[in-house]
Amino acid sequence: MVIAASAFLTPLLMRAFSRAFPPRRPQSEDYQLLRSRYNAIELWSQLFALIGGVAAVCFVIALHRGNTPWLVGVIFGWLVLAPLLLVAVCTLPRGVSRWHEFWQFYEMRYQISLRLLAPVYILVGSLGVVSTAVLLSRQ
Repeated sequence: MVIAASAFLTPLLMRAFSRAFPPRRPQSEDYQLLRSRYNAIELWSQLFALIGGVAAVCFVIALHRGNTPWLVGVIFGWLVLAPLLLVAVCTLPRGVSRWHEFWQFYEMRYQISLRLLAPVYILVGSLGVVSTAVLLSRQ
């Protein structure tokens, strides 16, 4: 249910926030170059978000924990952490500049600034790590 809701709401929220937080750089002629370089990684990251969400649900079920707010933190956290890990694995071995280029492409593709997304991703990812640690410590 949570995964379905997030899959439905994420594009709507991204569109709404893109108007309030436009990218720092306007569309450039470099977009086509960046698109050819990073489009596959971005598409795979969407699949990894889905895999992360399903894995989080399986993890929560396997732990047999009752209703606790930490479960929501695990699920949303893993939805963010899995694609971030993929992007890091695919870009950072080629240098930090590739990491930055990917996020420049991401800004141009979705027309939303990382000034909004980076703090949200950091917060939700951190919540996922802390929630997972809490649930594991209660084993």
